[in-house]
Amino acid sequence: MRNNYHSKLLAGRCATTLNSSTKLSSDRPIIRIFESEKMASKKEIILDSAPSQPDDDFWLKQGRKMFEGSIDAVREAAKALMAGLELLLAVYFGILGFADFIPEEMPLVKKSLFLLPLLLWLIALYDTLRVMMTQRLDINLRSPDDVRKKSESALLEKQRNLQGAFWMLAIGLVVALLLLIFRLKI
Repeated sequence: MRNNYHSKLLAGRCATTLNSSTKLSSDRPIIRIFESEKMASKKEIILDSAPSQPDDDFWLKQGRKMFEGSIDAVREAAKALMAGLELLLAVYFGILGFADFIPEEMPLVKKSLFLLPLLLWLIALYDTLRVMMTQRLDINLRSPDDVRKKSESALLEKQRNLQGAFWMLAIGLVVALLLLIFRLKI
């Protein structure tokens, strides 16, 4: 059963070698059966792969560095987005609060439309705060798979929140621009 599992797992990129004769097949692993009596029952599975390039180690190190710094990079992007949101909220509150931007004779329903960009930007601010917040992770430090799964899921969640914040910011800007055009036409 185990050999059948490995055979299915490795299928698709390998070839089979039996008794020193090579048959290339795209659906079976390379299996070398030893001819000596001592090793007659042992099998060695060798994966068929492309030869290494001289700079492979360099690129693997770069990939590790990118992954190690990715959570910090997402947090830094969230800080920048949060600063932009705070400035935008302050300017918009200033326009709504101190300028005669919304006419007093306008119906209440139309006046409430001017709160829509604020609502969208507050949602974006909430999402950026979720990126910035630390989470309690229960990680088994003796299990590389558990550490990898937890760190990848934390990174993906933070990235999703950051993208959500970006889109709420963008939609809020479009709505604010449409409201500005609407107000100038009245």
